[in-house]
Amino acid sequence: MRQFDVRTPYDTSVDTLWTLLQDASLLSELTSFPKVTLLGDGASVEGNVVQLRIEVGPISLPWNSAITLTGNHAFCDQGVKLPFPFRRFSHVHRVEQVGGQAIMVDEVTFDSYVPAVLVEYFVLRPMFKARAEAFRKTLNSCK
Repeated sequence: MRQFDVRTPYDTSVDTLWTLLQDASLLSELTSFPKVTLLGDGASVEGNVVQLRIEVGPISLPWNSAITLTGNHAFCDQGVKLPFPFRRFSHVHRVEQVGGQAIMVDEVTFDSYVPAVLVEYFVLRPMFKARAEAFRKTLNSCK
């Protein structure tokens, strides 16, 4: 299993960032690579199964995650049905207040059929970087 954390600061309140983060419909809209489509309910409430379609070129693959834990400004999703190259996937989403900023914390643990370092650096890190910029643009448009 490989784990990495991403901490992204935003000039907004914890409550504003949390509101944006807790519904997978916005997350799917803000994810440009790979293209993600939400199927059904995207609420990040314990017990919900979030169903996504991941599109890479002409290929469309299912990604289903169960929301297994929720808390104060945090939730965890566990991969149930994952696309290649993932074997296991767990993602804790959390928002913290540090000084005058809200920090989005992503704690990702995964296992893959190919070397995990390749998946992290060529798939996941670029995806989180693009998502962070999309969140920043969304937050700036709300001001």
